[in-house]
Amino acid sequence: MSPHAAASRHATAEALMPDTEDSPLPPHREDARASSSQAASPPVAETLDSLLDLFTPPAVERLTWPLADEAGVIVECLRADTLDSEISGNKAWKLRLPLAKALSEKRGIISCGGGWSNHLHALAAAGARLGIETHGLVRGHPEAPLTPTLADARDNGMRLSFVSRAEYRQRDQPDFASRHGEGVWIPEGGGCVEGVAGLAPLAQALAEPVAGESAPQLVLLACGSGTTLAGVLSALGERDGLRVIGVPTMNHGDQLYHRVRRLLAESGGSQQKTPEWGLWLGAQAGGFAKAPDWLIRFIQRFEAETGVAVEPVYTAKLFAALAHHLANGLIARGTRIRVLHSGGLQGRRGYPALQAI
Repeated sequence: MSPHAAASRHATAEALMPDTEDSPLPPHREDARASSSQAASPPVAETLDSLLDLFTPPAVERLTWPLADEAGVIVECLRADTLDSEISGNKAWKLRLPLAKALSEKRGIISCGGGWSNHLHALAAAGARLGIETHGLVRGHPEAPLTPTLADARDNGMRLSFVSRAEYRQRDQPDFASRHGEGVWIPEGGGCVEGVAGLAPLAQALAEPVAGESAPQLVLLACGSGTTLAGVLSALGERDGLRVIGVPTMNHGDQLYHRVRRLLAESGGSQQKTPEWGLWLGAQAGGFAKAPDWLIRFIQRFEAETGVAVEPVYTAKLFAALAHHLANGLIARGTRIRVLHSGGLQGRRGYPALQAI
């Protein structure tokens, strides 16, 4: 089956959760800015190989979740959130090849993101450990105080420069990075060929069976830039009996399909074989980084039941989408589901309602 047919067959546009109430912006601000500052470049603390040793895919855990038990399905979770406190989740794999390139060419790295960017947070930490200069182009205003995310990045030696929203919208133009400095360029969220290729070890871990058990039939992951979804599809190739579903976490998630297709074409050609795949639309909860009251309540209940911490931007919406499908009988009994926990827990600091959990 072609990727287009698979996506058309499995994509759904229903609202996964009530969106009738206005969904206010979360307490954090994506346009937060501070004056540029850069700590002294740290010495090389470790080699790239020793850094990557930290990111061997973790063991898969079976979730104890009453909703899954009632639906008669098995839900397993690849806990990439447990890898590292700073270079969290899927970010390690998306960054590993650009980091290697920067080291071999003895160059710094320049990238971009918002005030609560998991990508910039992880990049700054990796740069600090490897002695690579990092430069973050942040969407926002210099007058606003630094978010905790950006403060961490600054403390890890990242040079912060701030650009207007109008200029930030040009981030996909070829000369965007060169306007602001020199270095190996990593697009927002690691959305590049190197980011896609670096995800191969994670992809294999998502599809491999747990010892003594059958392989998963359904793999679920949250989507921002679409890089992780493209990387998983590219690495796994065509596989019978496996579906991979991405859950977009922002409005206009239907456009993500075309972005994933483009990343796949750039990575392996237009005829590249992939597993059957699609998107579950409608899980954005009002928009990127928004956290309405129902989502906060879902997080509190989910964490109490499973013991697994999630955050509102990606993983909570992913599990909320799965909960919707389970509660409505949309997944066949007996299905083995593998969910990627992509980390990003540092972003919880932007939501005061979660601080007491």
